[in-house]
Amino acid sequence: MKAVQFKFGGDHSIVKVPSPTPRSDEVLVKVQYSALDTSHEAVLNKTIPGYFIHTLKEPLYLGYHYCGTVEEIGADVDTTSDTGLTKGSEVFGFLQCVPSQTQGAFAEYITVKATDCAVKPAGVSSQIAAASATEAITALQAIFNLGGLDKGQHILIVGAGGGVGSAAVQIAKQLGATVTAVCSTKDVDRVQQQWGADTVVDRTVDPQYTTTLLQEGVRFDVILDACNALPASATKLLKPKGAIVNTIPTFTFMWNKIKTLISSKRVYFVECHSTKSDLDLIGKWLDEGHLDIPIDSTFKVRDMQSAMAKHAGRKTGRVSIQVEDAW
Repeated sequence: MKAVQFKFGGDHSIVKVPSPTPRSDEVLVKVQYSALDTSHEAVLNKTIPGYFIHTLKEPLYLGYHYCGTVEEIGADVDTTSDTGLTKGSEVFGFLQCVPSQTQGAFAEYITVKATDCAVKPAGVSSQIAAASATEAITALQAIFNLGGLDKGQHILIVGAGGGVGSAAVQIAKQLGATVTAVCSTKDVDRVQQQWGADTVVDRTVDPQYTTTLLQEGVRFDVILDACNALPASATKLLKPKGAIVNTIPTFTFMWNKIKTLISSKRVYFVECHSTKSDLDLIGKWLDEGHLDIPIDSTFKVRDMQSAMAKHAGRKTGRVSIQVEDAW
């Protein structure tokens, strides 16, 4: 059986349904750990972004990040050394954020395509692997796949103290870029000293930092608006052929998209996808110590209400959710 803790509307009752059966190209994963992120509030509150990432049918099966153990393998899954997947393999990744999504990683079991997960490096803890997946892949696909960030280029990362932003700072440095990061006062030291940003802008001290940067003549090859807070005028901060990437399709994103239709500048929002190749790269950086994913606290899945309260308050990292043996 798999158990799911959330029904829509805040009813935190447990729903039990049969354990899923993997299709021929899938594996069945027994979930060890998951983690919280802002997508849960979007789904629970039925906001517009929620429609893009979950079916919203009752009951809601929440949770996207996961690390767990492969229990069954579909008939068509390649178990050669190319995939590394065998029964008992520890894997990590995240469920795709799509309107047809009906699973949740707070459940005991999930099924995922074999190409959507990767074997967890032995030197990386299950908690860290689960907590790293969505934010780190979002950051990688935003700044590299969409933004085209390359060695020697200059990137502006807004929201550098958050999950996606902090991962983006570290990934951009691994790609050889110069990083200007924007965050609040409480995160300045970590963003610069721990994660390696070249320049840090304290938005608490200078809330009009976009105007300041424009006046200083600073221009960027890539801008990642991880907290979707930049004004429409931020496109002026881009170099010709530069790109700005949002994490959700806001009104400002859509307006900037229209404005740049006849421009060399590009505007995107990132729809992250869990892929083995990207997860392998993230796992490698985690294992080598080049990517730091801090864990603020860990809650058992049965204590989800307390976990979500913590996530909504002050924290210095991910809120991790223990699923295995935690119901």
